[in-house]
Amino acid sequence: MNIVSRVQFPPNFEISDLYFHVSDDVSINLNEDSNQIVLHEDSTISLNTYFNSIYEKHYTKYTSINSLHCLLRLEGDFEVFVYRETSEASSRELIYSQKIKDCQLSNYVKVILPELKQTQEAGRIYLEITCLSKQGLFTEGLIVTEQQKHRDVSLAIITCTFKKEVYVKKTVNTILQDRFLQEKKFKVFVVDNGKTLNSSDFKDCRVQLIPNRNVGGSGGFTKGLIEALQEGVYTHFLFMDDDIELDSEAIYRFFCLYEYAKQDFAIAGSMLDLYKKHILYEAGAIYNKSIDEEGNIKQDKFTGYPLKHNLDLRDTTTLNSLLIEDDIDYGGFWFFGFSKEIVEKIGLPLPLFIKIDDMEFGLRINEYFENAIVAFPSVAVWHEPFYAKRPIWDFYYYIRNHLITNSIHSSLEYVKTVKTFTNNILYYLFIFDYNSAQMVVKGFEDYMQGPNFITSNTPEILHLKIVNFSRSYQNQTIIANSVAKSEDYKITKAGKFQKMISLLTLNGHLLPQFLIANESAVIRLGLKDKERDSICKALAKKRILYVIEENPNSYQYELEQKAGLNILFTWFNSVIRSSLKWSSVSAEWKKAFNDLTSMQFWQEYLEPQK
Repeated sequence: MNIVSRVQFPPNFEISDLYFHVSDDVSINLNEDSNQIVLHEDSTISLNTYFNSIYEKHYTKYTSINSLHCLLRLEGDFEVFVYRETSEASSRELIYSQKIKDCQLSNYVKVILPELKQTQEAGRIYLEITCLSKQGLFTEGLIVTEQQKHRDVSLAIITCTFKKEVYVKKTVNTILQDRFLQEKKFKVFVVDNGKTLNSSDFKDCRVQLIPNRNVGGSGGFTKGLIEALQEGVYTHFLFMDDDIELDSEAIYRFFCLYEYAKQDFAIAGSMLDLYKKHILYEAGAIYNKSIDEEGNIKQDKFTGYPLKHNLDLRDTTTLNSLLIEDDIDYGGFWFFGFSKEIVEKIGLPLPLFIKIDDMEFGLRINEYFENAIVAFPSVAVWHEPFYAKRPIWDFYYYIRNHLITNSIHSSLEYVKTVKTFTNNILYYLFIFDYNSAQMVVKGFEDYMQGPNFITSNTPEILHLKIVNFSRSYQNQTIIANSVAKSEDYKITKAGKFQKMISLLTLNGHLLPQFLIANESAVIRLGLKDKERDSICKALAKKRILYVIEENPNSYQYELEQKAGLNILFTWFNSVIRSSLKWSSVSAEWKKAFNDLTSMQFWQEYLEPQK
C-alpha cells in the first residue's frame, strides 16, 4: 500500500473552504497535533474543494495509477458518497456510495473508488461524508493505491535566500515537521546569498546551509543544484522560493507524481495570491504571448503571461476548468520540479541574476520533451503577487534578460525591437517615471555589450550599481491608500486631437514653463483596457498620481522636462550605435549559450579566482 495524497486540513479558518465545505452545524477544530471535524446527524463534509479533490484526469494521463481507495478515520455512523465532475458536464455524477456503521477512530474505514477512467470522461473526483448518528468525528483521510511504484524518488529541495531569514526558516521547518515526509528521501539545500544565516539555524542533518556570494536567484538556485548533483544520489530537484507560504502536502504529492510517472516531465507549482488566498494567480505561463479579453492567445514579444490567471478557487466551475490543460511554456521558480535527466539534457540555468531565468529554463525543457511542463492542480504555494511588488531596478533585468532569451530561442528583428522599447520609454516619459525609462535604456545597452558583459562584471557590484542608478531621479513619491481607488472614480479617455498634441509635445516636455499648470493628474492603470486612464491626461500638468489596480501604493511623479529629453536623447543615440552590430551581438549570445549553461562555466563563475 502506498499513500498517494492526504486529505488536508486548512492551516487556518480563513482558507478553510479551499479544503472543506461543511454544514452550518459542523465545527472544524484545528490543532497542530490532532485536527478533527465534529458532525451531527444529517450534517455533511464535502471534499469538493481545490486541495482535497482527486484530479483523476491528471493522474491517468501522467502516471500509471488507475486504482485508488480512501482510508478514513471516523467515529460514528456515516454514509460516504463519491462524485465525479468533468469540464464538459453540467452536473455531477454519483459513482459510488457506502454506508458504514459503528466506526472507531482506532481503525481506518476503507472506501474503494471505481477504477479511474483513462478517457476524455476522466475528471475530478471527490467525497462527501454524511453523519447518520447523533454525533460523529472525522480526523484523517488518506488516498492510497496498491499499485507498485515505478521508481524510488530521492529529492533535492533547493531554496535560495537573500536576507529573508524568518521566511526561509519557517519554510524549512514546515517540511521537516511533516511526519509523512519522514518516510521519503530528501534533503534541503539552503543557499544563503546574503550570508546572514548560521549553521546553528538548521541542526537537522537533512538540511545543508550553503553560504554563497550574491549571484542572484539564478546563481543561488544553480549553486544548490550543483551541490546536489555532486552528491550523486538525487533523482529529482525542486527549486523553491524562500518567501512562499508552503503546505508540505505539495511536496508529498510531488513525490507521488514522479514515483508513478509514465514519462519525464517538469512540475510547475501553481501560485496562489498571498493577499487574496482564494485566488489562483498562475498555473504555468506562456512566453512571447499574451491572452486578450476574449481569451485568444496572441503573439506579444518580451512578455511572460500567466495561465489560469485570477481564478476564484472557491468556485467549483473553476475547479473543473483546471482539468482543461494549457500548453505551458514555463513555470515560476517559486515551486518548480524536474528530473536529473532533464538537467543532463538541457544544462544548467542561464546566469541572468534575477528575472526571466525560469522562463528561459522552461523554453529549453519544452525543446526536448513532450508534454514537458505540467501544472498539476493542488500542487501550489502562496506567494506575494507581482502587482504588489514594483522595484524599479526590476525593469533593467526584465529588458536585458528578455533580449538575451529571445536572442537564444527566437529571432530578434531590429526595427520591431527598437519600436517596442521606444514605446516603453515614451510611456514612462509620459507619466514622468524617468527612473523606469532609463532602466529600459540601460538594459538595452548592457545587452548590446554581448555575453562578455556577464563574465566581465561582478554580479554583486553590478546589482548595486543598477539599484543606485534606478534612484537617479528623486521625482517619485510613494503614497499609500490613494483616494483615486474609490468605486465612483470615472476613467478618462483622450481624443485624437489630445493624443496628437501629447505626442508632439512629449506630454508637456516640450511646452514652455508658463503653460505647465501646477496641478496633478490622476492616472489609473486598471487590469483591462477599459479600466485605464489615458496618460495624455498629464498634458500640461506638473504632477501625476499614478494608481495601479490592486497595488497597495500609488506613485506621484513630477515633471522634469530636461530629464525626460536627456533620456530620450540617450535612447536614440544607443539605437543608432547598435544598428550596425545588432545581428552580430544576437549571434554572440546564441553562440555563448552552451558555455553559459555548462558546469565548467558555473563553477568558475560562482568561485572566481582571486
